[in-house]
Amino acid sequence: MSALDDFAKRRKQAAKLLVGLADALEPLGAGDGIDADHLRNTASRALEGRFQVLLLGCFSSGKSTLLNALLGRPVLPVKVNPCTAILTEVVYGDPPDVQVHHHDGTVDTLTPAAFTDAYQLRTADQASAGAETEDRFGHVERAVVRWPLELLQNGVVLVDTPGLDDDPTRTARTLSSLPDADAVIVVLSAARFLTELERRTLRRDLLPLGLTNLFFPVTMVDLLDALTDDPAAARAAMDVRATELLGPLCAIDGEDRLASRYFPLNARGGLHARWDRAAKAAREPIDDAALEASGGAEFEASLQQFLVHERGAAQLAHLAGVVALARDSVERRAKLDRATAAASIESLRERQTALEPQLKQLSAIAERVGRTVDDFIVRQQAIVWQDLRNFLAETEAELPDAVASFDLGGLAGLDLLRRRGRSRVEAILRTQLEAWLERRVADWQASLRPQIELALWDLRKEIAGDAADFEALSQQIVTDFAGGSIAVPLTREDRPEVDPLERWFSVAVGAIMLSPGAVAAGWTNGYEGAMRGAASRLGIRLTLLTLGALLGPVGWAGLLLYAISDAVLLVLTGGGQLRRLKHHVSDALQGQLVQQADDARAEIEAQVAAGLAPLRDALVSVARDEATALAQTLDQTVVTREQLVMDAKDRSRAFDVALAQFDAAQSTFSHLQKVNPRP
Repeated sequence: MSALDDFAKRRKQAAKLLVGLADALEPLGAGDGIDADHLRNTASRALEGRFQVLLLGCFSSGKSTLLNALLGRPVLPVKVNPCTAILTEVVYGDPPDVQVHHHDGTVDTLTPAAFTDAYQLRTADQASAGAETEDRFGHVERAVVRWPLELLQNGVVLVDTPGLDDDPTRTARTLSSLPDADAVIVVLSAARFLTELERRTLRRDLLPLGLTNLFFPVTMVDLLDALTDDPAAARAAMDVRATELLGPLCAIDGEDRLASRYFPLNARGGLHARWDRAAKAAREPIDDAALEASGGAEFEASLQQFLVHERGAAQLAHLAGVVALARDSVERRAKLDRATAAASIESLRERQTALEPQLKQLSAIAERVGRTVDDFIVRQQAIVWQDLRNFLAETEAELPDAVASFDLGGLAGLDLLRRRGRSRVEAILRTQLEAWLERRVADWQASLRPQIELALWDLRKEIAGDAADFEALSQQIVTDFAGGSIAVPLTREDRPEVDPLERWFSVAVGAIMLSPGAVAAGWTNGYEGAMRGAASRLGIRLTLLTLGALLGPVGWAGLLLYAISDAVLLVLTGGGQLRRLKHHVSDALQGQLVQQADDARAEIEAQVAAGLAPLRDALVSVARDEATALAQTLDQTVVTREQLVMDAKDRSRAFDVALAQFDAAQSTFSHLQKVNPRP
């Protein structure tokens, strides 16, 4: 049995457990938080088991070639003009075909060749791309290519998208599909590695979603020999740039994951290892040596490792968390039911009404937490902006020495005498200056992370009083509702009392990291390590957001191009022109960076607020939700008493049966989650 098959079996077993638990909840009626319907809906999604992997990239980045290499033959069209005009899903199916789904609900089934012929954009279409092209494909929702690829079994879906710089309408369609992606394969090209558009997409479209399940295959590395005089140096420079720009995006809980996410490869070589172009047939057997040399085997292995052991483990952890929360909900209701067994319906209603002012106080505490976090965000806006301004001032101070040390080549002085030579010098100077600035940015980002972690701990101290008041009032409300005879615990007897502040921050950290596993596990796993991970994530996010506001769409490249081109024009012929060129460049940039920070302060602070918004929303929401859940618990106790005709002994037995099933399910989940660790 393959690893994917094994995980599918575990997932199916977990879903069946959820359905069984939903059945156990039915006799008890609806409860606060997680009820039978919620468990059934969660089980249904788990059974579907869809892993959506989105392919994202600029036009002519080699996206379709890479996908064809995975499929083992040229299934999707590869042309010099935009090909994939509609979103195309590739799923497992045998025999192969293509289903075209229309917005009116109709479905056309075509052969792969017929699909290519009908929906590939021709050169003539490219000239009229826009409204006319949109009208041509506007009736199509998506195409589904069914293909017998082992990697696609067990619900894995590869989604091919239009190129980012293909057409504005199709680009918007591509970006709108990002929130539904479980993982994203960002296809880059060695021929034009990490363009401004690609960096902007990473910064403005992927980062705000919190997506860390990113893969970066770099195609066309086989063309470096033809594109540069020193392919080894070009490859080394590309790797350095990847470390600086892609490394932070691959970090998970502070762990550097770039090695398992960044893959320079030869996509055409990978395709030809499986497909004989001359014979137009699949190679039997596959040329394993060629596949390994292409870099494709390593990329595919990492992708499968993620799909099985990382994404799969997260999904199982999420399901286990749902069960744990449902079990706690049932136990709270059981204890409250037993504590109020002797009370009449009228008595319970009177107690519930009398407690309404205290319930409103809980909501008021939640809003007070929101105001505390708002004040925290205002402080962080000023701190981050000032820190960025200081960083830019220090950068300007070091700029002259850095520019003076740049190596422009032994013939740079002669190159300045010719137009083509000047362009070469400009390009070298711009590349070195941009790389130096980006290294500086990486240093600033690293310095920002511990500051944010300390700020989060300080915020925790500020909210501690509100959390303690919230917990004490919650306990008092439940005790009063039970008639004052006993204190009804809100947590399981086999687990120590939980600090509500830890509970709130656990959920907030999960929201920052967009990790279902972290949210589901909540306070049971602690949060100290997760807090550091959240600080790292916020540091990355705030760095990119603030720099995006500072530099706008032109980025470093636009600023440097202006300064360098202007400086070259000022250079006079004769001795010492290289020295004067470097002087003009550093002089032209002096004051520019700090001035831009001053001019963009409002936007920078707005981006800081946006970056911290998930923290604020999560902390307020979890407190507000707990207040609402407590009110629902009281109400449900009364409703259940009205609905059930059983006496207190029968109700207690029903709760015991349900709790026993939950305990057995949790034991099974512990076994299901023992997947093989990541190598």
